[in-house]
This record gives sequence, structure tokens and C-alpha cells, in this order.
Amino acid sequence: MNLLKEGGIPIGRMLFIPKEGGVTKDDLEIEANGQYTLMERPDCFIIKNAECCRSILVKVFKKD
Repeated sequence: MNLLKEGGIPIGRMLFIPKEGGVTKDDLEIEANGQYTLMERPDCFIIKNAECCRSILVKVFKKD
């Protein structure tokens, strides 16, 4: 698996992952230490922090 993006997401904020190289939603593997929602737009994927009281750490991988 290739690491696409890694970072912390504060309360109510989002992490944007650009769609590059034909990446689909099924290609993503997400590791997080809290609750999140995954949304898809034509140009990117959006991971939003769904925790009410704390920031979360997220790692996004592309499956091989």
C-alpha cells in the first residue's frame, strides 16, 4: 500500500485528497484514531472529522 496523505484533522475540519492517477473510493484504505466521514467530489475525496470534542489523526493509503 502506498501512503497518500497523513495528518491531523482538528474538530469540524476536513482533509482533502486529490484524485490523481484514477484513484477510486474503493482504492482507499483509511486508518484513523476517531470517527470520520468520507465524501467524494469530482476532483477530490474529503475526510471530515466527525468527533465532537477532539482532533483525530488520519493516514490514507492506496491499495495495490
